[in-house]
Amino acid sequence: MGSDVHQTDQSKLIQTVMEKLTAQNQTIAFATDFLTNFATDLIDREASFAGLFVAPTDDAKNAMFDIPYQILNANGSQSEKTTIWMARQAKAVLRTDYAIAVTRNSVQHTIWVAIVDHAGHERSCSIPFYRTQNVEDKVFNKAFELVQQSFEK
Repeated sequence: MGSDVHQTDQSKLIQTVMEKLTAQNQTIAFATDFLTNFATDLIDREASFAGLFVAPTDDAKNAMFDIPYQILNANGSQSEKTTIWMARQAKAVLRTDYAIAVTRNSVQHTIWVAIVDHAGHERSCSIPFYRTQNVEDKVFNKAFELVQQSFEK
């Protein structure tokens, strides 16, 4: 039951953020290096959802987000710096007000979440995970928490 309550709280947070974006006539983009059910579900449901980029390889990140190979090689393709770059570029390419980017480093068991808000401010955080965990809900909840925090500034 506690899981259902937590899931409901997550859904409410996401719904609240998406409703606020829609009310303010603002849009949001997603960029990730792994396909998620969460992001694909938003495509059909939300008017403020502008698009989804999936870039699982260095070549894809270079081509889609213009991330130089020097950055990818020096920092890693699932690093904080790469994730922020993906969010920044997704926002620029789709001309959205907000962008969320998520990368998953299976070796270090870390997921990076980054957002860029309407003013260009960047926020990021890492979330640890274990191979047996489904952390998708936790990751996107954290992403929407970061977006909600940007509303308060």
